[in-house]
Amino acid sequence: MINEITALESCWHISPPWGETIPSLAVQIREKVFLPSFNLPGYCCGVHWEEEWVYAIVCHNETLYLRDDEFLATNVFGRNTATPAFKLGDVVEVDFSEQPNKRIIQGIFSLKHNWLYAVEWRSPILPEKTSAQSRLIWLADIDLVKLSVSNMG
Repeated sequence: MINEITALESCWHISPPWGETIPSLAVQIREKVFLPSFNLPGYCCGVHWEEEWVYAIVCHNETLYLRDDEFLATNVFGRNTATPAFKLGDVVEVDFSEQPNKRIIQGIFSLKHNWLYAVEWRSPILPEKTSAQSRLIWLADIDLVKLSVSNMG
C-alpha cells in the first residue's frame, strides 16, 4: 500500500483527473448557447475540469460557471479569434515550482482575445479539504511549453 501511495504522490501532476479517455465537451469554446432557466442566449468562453466539465458561459456581460445540463448547445459559433496554443489534455512544462514541473492542461479560457490555461499546482490528495478550482492556476501560453511524449521521462 505504501508503494501505491508513493507512486500516486510522485505522478499526480501528469495523471489526467478524468481517467484514460478525456470526456467529450458538450459545447465548444466560442459556441453560442441557450440558457433555458433564464430564457437567454450566451456563449462559451471557457471550460475546466472539476469532477466533470464546468463551462464558463457569458450572458449579459456576466460569466456563469455551469454544468452541461444547465444550457443547450446551438452549434452556432461566434466570431473567429486566434486558436489556443494548447488543447485540453496536453502535457506542458511550467516554470513555477521546483519539481515536478510537468502538468496537464485541465482548462482553457478566452479572456479579451487572450488564452489562459488551467493546470494543477497543488496535489489533489492534500489532507486539507480543497476544491478543484483552488488547486488550479491559470497561466498564459508564454508560461507554458508543450512537451512531446518522448519528453515525459
